[in-house]
Amino acid sequence: MIKKGISLICLLVFFTGCSSREKDIVGLWRTDSISNYVNGFSFTNNTKDAHWSYFDYRADGTLFERRKGEYRKSRYQLASADSLFYTDSTGKMLSGYKILDLNDKIMVLKMSQKPYLSGKNQELYEIRYFSKAVPKGK
Repeated sequence: MIKKGISLICLLVFFTGCSSREKDIVGLWRTDSISNYVNGFSFTNNTKDAHWSYFDYRADGTLFERRKGEYRKSRYQLASADSLFYTDSTGKMLSGYKILDLNDKIMVLKMSQKPYLSGKNQELYEIRYFSKAVPKGK
């Protein structure tokens, strides 16, 4: 009986976390910086220019990436409280991120990358930092 109660509480916390994440991700996000880590070396680009994208996450799972007057439409899915996936219109996965932080003001996503060279003990990843943007006219 106690194990069933604990399992039910864990499920409730899990689903509550997901719905909170779904609520937090909806809106317009501005890219603030992108950090790349390659085998002990890191580089952060935080120079904002016209090439940086805005990401408009809609409640229906649609994502519009906007850059310099152009946009690209895809879909997003929160697979769990810490996993975000982008898919094309056919449902094919385009990319996936681990959610490091997400609330109503900031979002931090991490994507592991394949090593450039063969061999063991290589670590490559990218971390993207976003802040919630206020749409024009509000």
